[in-house]
Amino acid sequence: MRKILLGILFFVSIAMAEAPPQEANLKKIAKDLQIAKENLEIQELKQKKILTALYSINKNMKKLVTEKAELEQQRNMTELQIQTLNSKIEENGKQTEAQRAQLTDRLRAIYKLKGPTLARFLFAAKSSSDLERNLKILGIVAKRDLELIKNYRESIKDMHDRKGRLEQKLASLKDVEANLRIHEQKLQKEISQKNSILAGIRRTKVFTQEQIKNLKTKSLNYDIADTGLMDMLLKPSFEAQRGALPRPVEGLVVKNFGLMKVPDQSYVISNKGLFISANPGSNVKAVFSGVVSFAGSLPGLGQVLILDHGDHYYTVYGNNANLRVQLGQEVAQAQVIATSGRSSFDQQNGLYFEVRHFSEPYNPTEWVKGFSR
Repeated sequence: MRKILLGILFFVSIAMAEAPPQEANLKKIAKDLQIAKENLEIQELKQKKILTALYSINKNMKKLVTEKAELEQQRNMTELQIQTLNSKIEENGKQTEAQRAQLTDRLRAIYKLKGPTLARFLFAAKSSSDLERNLKILGIVAKRDLELIKNYRESIKDMHDRKGRLEQKLASLKDVEANLRIHEQKLQKEISQKNSILAGIRRTKVFTQEQIKNLKTKSLNYDIADTGLMDMLLKPSFEAQRGALPRPVEGLVVKNFGLMKVPDQSYVISNKGLFISANPGSNVKAVFSGVVSFAGSLPGLGQVLILDHGDHYYTVYGNNANLRVQLGQEVAQAQVIATSGRSSFDQQNGLYFEVRHFSEPYNPTEWVKGFSR
C-alpha cells in the first residue's frame, strides 16, 4: 500500500511540475499581449512616417510634373520659332538672290549702254535739269537695289543670330527636361520602395492585430479571480472599433474633415475634424471609454474635452456649453460628458469633434458609424 501511495504522489508531483499554474499562463499571455500592443504602436509610428514621406514625395512629383509640362510648352514654342525663322531666312535668301540678279541685269544693261549709247541717253535731255534727272534716276535705281540687298543681308544675319540663341535655349531646355526625367525616375523608384515598405508594415499590423485577438481569446480559457488582469486582457481597444463608434451628438455634419474653402474668401483652411450641427444644450456623449486628459477652454474651440482612450488614441469635443466631467475622471462609452454650445468662429450651434492618434488627426467619418463619407 505504501508503495502504491508513493507511486501516486510521484506521478501527481510530475503532473504538477509539467503543468504550470493557470496564473502563470495568464501572466505570460498578458506579457505577450503587452509586447504585441507595443509592436503595434511601433508599426503605427512607422506607417505614419512612411505616409508623411509619401505625401512629401507626391507633392514633389506633382511640382515636377507641372515643371515638365511648362518646359515642354516652352520647348514646343522654341521649336516653332526656329521653324518660323528658318522659313523667313529661306524666303529672305531667295529675295536677296532675286534682287541681286535684277541688279546684275540692270548693270549689264547699263554696261551695254556705255560709250555713245550711254552718252546719247544721258545727253538726250533737252535741258540741264533733264540731264541731272536722268543721272539721278540711274543712281537712285542702283542705290535702291544695293540698299535692298544690304537690308536683306542684315535681316538674314539678324535671323541667324536669333536662331542661334533659340537653338541654345532649346538645347538648355532639353538638358533641363532630361534632368527632370532622371529626377522623376528617382522619385518613382522611391515611391515604389516606400509603398513596398508600407505594404509590409500593413501586413505586420494585420498579423499583430490577429495575434492580439488570439491572445484575448486564449485568455478566456482560464478561470482566475485576478479581475484586474482579466480586465487588462479583455478590454476592447479603440483601434478595433474603427467604423463602429457611436455618434458623439445627434445632428448633421455641416463641415467635413480636410481642406475647406472659406465662403466669399480666396483662401482655404485645413479642418482637422467635423462640425456637427445640433440644438444648443444637446447631450454630448463619449464615443469610447477613456480618461479625461483635458477639460478647459481653448482659443477658437471654447469649452473643450479631450479623452484618452489608450494606445495613444484621443477624441476631442469642442464648442461645449457645459462640461459634465473633470480632469482625470474615467468615463464609459456613451456617457454624457458635456452639452453642446455655439461655435465662436461662425456662430453655428453644434459640436466640433476630432479623432487623433498621437498628434495626427484622422478623418472621424472613418471611425464613427453612420457618418457619410
